[in-house]
Amino acid sequence: CGLSMSVCTPEKYPIPAPMRQRADADAQATGAQVSYHSDPLQAVSNADIIVTDTWVSMGMEGEKAQRLRDFAGYQVSSEMARQGGASEDWVFMHCLPRKPDEVTDEVFYSDRSVVFQEAENRKWTILAVFNALFAKAH
Repeated sequence: CGLSMSVCTPEKYPIPAPMRQRADADAQATGAQVSYHSDPLQAVSNADIIVTDTWVSMGMEGEKAQRLRDFAGYQVSSEMARQGGASEDWVFMHCLPRKPDEVTDEVFYSDRSVVFQEAENRKWTILAVFNALFAKAH
């Protein structure tokens, strides 16, 4: 899409090589830039949008304690955005459900948060895909 982005993960959770190669190739084809970081402050530098995902997915509950230790320092907060030099009008996104370890209440419930609009848009996108794939053509 031509969207420049910074990706940040703990070193223990690197982006798989095939995914990274595809992202780099797509970025090069569109003139975008993709950068990879293990320091969240570097990743949010000049960010217009800060997005996080759940750290412990369904079926990974046995890894929860270790993942919480590994992702310590990655919680999205206003302080992180300020220290890292995020854009003045940055917004926050999350795919939901959200856990407090991933983002502070201050950010999640703030005017910066667009998570509920994001969820509504996702709903309509899913319905459009279902319609395209499964609806009978007239």
